[in-house]
Amino acid sequence: MDLIHEKTSPNGKRKVRVYKRTDGFFEYEEIFEAFDQIAGTYWSSGYQSGMFETEGAAMAEITATTPWLRSGA
Repeated sequence: MDLIHEKTSPNGKRKVRVYKRTDGFFEYEEIFEAFDQIAGTYWSSGYQSGMFETEGAAMAEITATTPWLRSGA
């Protein structure tokens, strides 16, 4: 799988990563900054999408479902 896009929220605490799979489909994940007293700060999985036939379809869903991308906040 190849990472093709990564967008970071304005506060730097969330990211959306878009991947192109080896089978030609696309998927994305939203991750967030988490903290643990032992591990410290790390990136944790938030949401994992299904598969999309096109990059455009994945990007359209990301925009529709990720509030910080829509609002710019």
